[in-house]
Amino acid sequence: MHTTKALDTLIGDLKTASQGTGALDDIKSILASFVEDPKTAKENVPEYEEDDVILYEDDNISIWFCRFQPDVTVPPHDHQMSATIAVYSGIERNNFYERNGDQLTPSGQVDLEAGQVIQIAPDEVHGVTCASQEPSCAIHVYMGNLTIVERSLFDVANGKVMSFTDENYQKLTS
Repeated sequence: MHTTKALDTLIGDLKTASQGTGALDDIKSILASFVEDPKTAKENVPEYEEDDVILYEDDNISIWFCRFQPDVTVPPHDHQMSATIAVYSGIERNNFYERNGDQLTPSGQVDLEAGQVIQIAPDEVHGVTCASQEPSCAIHVYMGNLTIVERSLFDVANGKVMSFTDENYQKLTS
């Protein structure tokens, strides 16, 4: 995986912050500083071929590069851990839901523009789409090892909860 010096510094700072008592606040602050000048942030993140790239992961933190293509919708899902999202290009739309058993009810929407940061609680359910003509690009930070935790995907059309697997994710992504 190719990184830049600035991205390596960001990853190191986030790893250190994840171990502190004020981890969530510190991570939000670090990410806000990184994306406050979106043009510079974009210059400091390589052009990855894949839309999702794990930049670093251990038991305390997962740091991902995430790109969402225009008109592609990621199905509602949970993380089972706190997440912080910092957008540096395009607009990432987060659609939030309240869960009642297997059923979801829309509960809000947040459009994150370049330079903005949001934090999501461990039990929140959200779906993501790109709300701009250009792809949205962001650094997503999760407070744990995202690739090994059991998570859920929600098939809203059929009112079904599914395990978060690559196969189910691809099936529900439109």
